[in-house]
Amino acid sequence: MLIMDVALRRMRAEDIPQVIEIEKEAFSQGWVGTPFRRELNSRYCRFLVAYQTAPDATPLESATVAATASAPDSSLWARMVSGVKSALRIEADTQDADLAGYVGIWLQGDQAHITEIAVRQQLRGQGIGELLIIGTLRVAYEQGMEEVTLEARVSNFIAHRLYDKYGFNQAGIRKNYYADNREDAVIMTTDRIHTGAYRGKFSSLQERFLERYGTIQIEL
Repeated sequence: MLIMDVALRRMRAEDIPQVIEIEKEAFSQGWVGTPFRRELNSRYCRFLVAYQTAPDATPLESATVAATASAPDSSLWARMVSGVKSALRIEADTQDADLAGYVGIWLQGDQAHITEIAVRQQLRGQGIGELLIIGTLRVAYEQGMEEVTLEARVSNFIAHRLYDKYGFNQAGIRKNYYADNREDAVIMTTDRIHTGAYRGKFSSLQERFLERYGTIQIEL
């Protein structure tokens, strides 16, 4: 279970110091830091941050509830897709809220490429990484991407299980990809996300996430 209320939104310039802290904690000393300020201004790049909302904060609009009421098609998929367009506003000012994690996404052709994803060490295992994956897929749908891809260390079996859960298939190996120890990277890529089979899978996974954690709060 989540130990705090966590939501996703687009990264802002004032988030960069905290994001750098999370990046340094999550990755090895050999990792080349990301030029966040420059990439924030790129139309090909999207960063989402997971932030802790105030305990008494109430969403002014629930993506799933609002979409259920307005969508002519009552299917879960229709509700979820409609929910992508519904920005979730939190009453409390979140500018100074602690960030729990982030994900970087490059939009290249018809492919959304996860460049990095990280959660604060003390908050791992609480569903935040999964929420970041859900947010990434929603960005991919919103931007008309056909598939989502990433690289993961061959030894990172915990991450592999999460990616496999969301339909990422092993598509190849990048030899000596990581500078710190020359470890290989596994290339993992989803099937085409607009197919009926994948949309059904993603809808089911979001429903299970909602059942377990109670909410999906994402502002794209």
